[in-house]
Amino acid sequence: MTTTHAWFSSVVALRHGSSVYRKVDGTTVNVTRTDPVRDAGGRAGGEEQYVGQVICTEDGGCVTAKRRVRGIGAG
Repeated sequence: MTTTHAWFSSVVALRHGSSVYRKVDGTTVNVTRTDPVRDAGGRAGGEEQYVGQVICTEDGGCVTAKRRVRGIGAG
């Protein structure tokens, strides 16, 4: 099973959407960007957060393909 590094940005998620990926421990996380290199520089400035390693798409790690929500609210 191959893993890659993942980041999440609420700004990018609102504009372009995010995907749900599975981590090695079985939990899931929202992801806006993946890159095999940990120090691959952020695209969303200081707002982007590193969310850890996720299972690569090729190995079934992408649970939900990229989709965009209408907004973020206090449910």
